[in-house]
Amino acid sequence: MAAQGTPPDAAQTTGDQARTELNRRVFRASHSRIPEIVEPARKIRRHGPDILRTTELGCSNARLEASDNRIKVTIRMAYGFHHVNNPIALVMLRCGGLDIRPPQPRTQPTKTAEASYVLDISAQRGRCNRSITV
Repeated sequence: MAAQGTPPDAAQTTGDQARTELNRRVFRASHSRIPEIVEPARKIRRHGPDILRTTELGCSNARLEASDNRIKVTIRMAYGFHHVNNPIALVMLRCGGLDIRPPQPRTQPTKTAEASYVLDISAQRGRCNRSITV
């Protein structure tokens, strides 16, 4: 609570507004005669403190959903592994926070890499019928 003479905290004001608005809407929905509106009002009243806590903290479950999706995709990718330790290790590798990056290309390509790139391009266009070594 804010002391006398000091403005209230912005989060506290937002929390009070959310509590007032939630109570108002739940009250109106619970006094409705439509069963499809009364039932969700009961559920919202039951989970009211959790809803208010979420609005006060400004959190969402987006991170949890993202990590859950990443684990599911990894398990799907690991289908057919012979031992259960291998998919677990793969999940730990992908979700463990270890930053493994592939080697970066050089700033100036070497002459061999440049020549092979030119050969690849010309071979794709059908201009090269024989193999050329550099």
